[in-house]
Amino acid sequence: MNHLFTILVVVFTSAHPVFATDRLDVLSYEAVIDAGSSGTRLYLYQRHVGPNGPSVSLLFEDEPNDLRGLSNYVDKPDLAGEGEIGPLLAGLDSFVQTKGINQKDVTVSVLATAGMRQVDPEAASRIYDSVKQQVAVRGYPVRQIGTISGQDEGLYAWVDLNYLKGNLREGQDTDGIVEVGGASAQVAFAVQPGNDVGKAVRQIRVGELEYAVLSRSFLGLGQNEARRSMANAVATDGFAHNPCYPNSTSPDVNFYVVKPRRGQAAHKVPGQAANFDPACFGVYSTVVQKVSANPTNQFSLAQFQSVPGFDKSRFVLVASFYYKLRDWDLLSEKRPGRALLAEVFSRCVGANAWQTVSSLQGDGFFAQNACANATYLYTLIFSGSGLALSSSRVEVLDEVNDQPLTWTRGVAILAAGS
Repeated sequence: MNHLFTILVVVFTSAHPVFATDRLDVLSYEAVIDAGSSGTRLYLYQRHVGPNGPSVSLLFEDEPNDLRGLSNYVDKPDLAGEGEIGPLLAGLDSFVQTKGINQKDVTVSVLATAGMRQVDPEAASRIYDSVKQQVAVRGYPVRQIGTISGQDEGLYAWVDLNYLKGNLREGQDTDGIVEVGGASAQVAFAVQPGNDVGKAVRQIRVGELEYAVLSRSFLGLGQNEARRSMANAVATDGFAHNPCYPNSTSPDVNFYVVKPRRGQAAHKVPGQAANFDPACFGVYSTVVQKVSANPTNQFSLAQFQSVPGFDKSRFVLVASFYYKLRDWDLLSEKRPGRALLAEVFSRCVGANAWQTVSSLQGDGFFAQNACANATYLYTLIFSGSGLALSSSRVEVLDEVNDQPLTWTRGVAILAAGS
């Protein structure tokens, strides 16, 4: 198989590994900062080593509401460290001091995802220089600082999910994962060993077991970027009304496609120029196909269905899909795809449908885009233009064994294995 990356991972394989820390000697601490496209959050993990190998447990997490993401410092990169990372490290300082942990035993990684992948390399370098300086000033050793690839992000998320579910052991099936963020979407699942699907596959070793994991990221298929593409397509294709937003009879209602920012032209849809209908699915289908087939992605969504192992995998839907079902009170539904589709047509269609949508979700930015986002998520995951998964093959989760799902734990697990 060409272009394979080998990562040695040793994982404690209890059914509930995150809790299995008794009688283990503390090895070290790993703080991983997830610098996402819409915010920044910190996770502190404690790594243990014992007779059954390493395990990783979450000690502390922090996600201040006022952090905007490193990519927002393009025009003032020298302030990124103090403005975006400083508040998180201040919270970490307080925690480690309270617990009597030596700062020199806490390795810090600051890893950015899709938002920073779109930043000019020179600006990104200055942002990361500022971040490195801030970490050094705080007295923490640096493991790595920079932008991770979407492929790595998907792989880390896959390791985290299957670690928490106790799947990384002999004879146990693993689950695939679909993670839809703001700018990109990641899909990862185990394939049958020996299948040559290029550098989308990573070979990893988990204790005595080996896995071939196909991990692929699609920049532009995060729900925010997909929504931007949808609005551009509607504007250029001669639609009389935007078919992805609920109608409003009130003349002062505007739906903002992206969050308005100072100094930037507002990208908005007047409520009276909106009228949700099935054409929205067609627009999003075109967006998915176009972005997925972009040569820079190297592997399209349509190709997944021909990979041995895909049709056998169950998939866990996380991030945006979980929040959408939570907001629409559909988490208990056994067939989430069918339930979401029914809700879209129940809530979003008709004259002054915005009154119904806003009364259920409030009139904020997320409510304004609720119908568009729900349509997109359904198209990406369940339609033939996307992954074409059936509802019986999916599970929607935000945590496992009371532990939040986060690709940052995958980073800590790989670091423990090294």
